[in-house]
Amino acid sequence: MSNYITSNQKNKEFLESNEDDLLKYIDKKGEYYLNIFKGPKNKINFCALFLGPLWMGYRKMYFETFILGCLVSLLGFLAMIYEFFSLKEISSLTIRSLNYALMGLMGFFGNYLYFLSLKRRITKNEEKIGVSKIGILYGFLLGALMPVVFAGITGVILMILLRG
Repeated sequence: MSNYITSNQKNKEFLESNEDDLLKYIDKKGEYYLNIFKGPKNKINFCALFLGPLWMGYRKMYFETFILGCLVSLLGFLAMIYEFFSLKEISSLTIRSLNYALMGLMGFFGNYLYFLSLKRRITKNEEKIGVSKIGILYGFLLGALMPVVFAGITGVILMILLRG
C-alpha cells in the first residue's frame, strides 16, 4: 500500500519544500516522522492506535482531538439511545465495533493525520511548535473525558424525559 503523503502531488511538494519547518514543528523524533512521511508505505502508529487522544494531545493536535471526542460522544449517544429505547436496528455490538474501527483508523491513518495537522499549522504560521506534556492532559480531557461527561449529561436528560 502506497504512502498517502507522497502519492498526493501537493502533499509531496509541500513535504519537499518545507522539511526544515516540519522538523521545527515536530521537534522530538523529527527525523523519524520525516522518514515515515517520505517512506514508500504507510506505517501503523501504535501510539495513535492504543492511546489516540493522549498521543494527539502530546503532538498538539487539539482540534483533531476535539473531533475524535465528538465522534466518540456520538457513538456513546447512539449506544444510550439503543439502551433506553431498545432499538432493534442498532445493536450494542455494532456500536462497539464502530469504536474499535475508529481506534483502528486512528492507528492506520495517525501519521497521515499528523502530517495534515502539521501542514495546516505551518500554512497558517501557528505557534503550536513541538510537543507538549501538558497536551496529554488536554488530549485526555478532549478525547476521553468529554465523551464521558457528554454521555452522563445525555443520560440524565433522557431519564428526566422518560419520567415526565
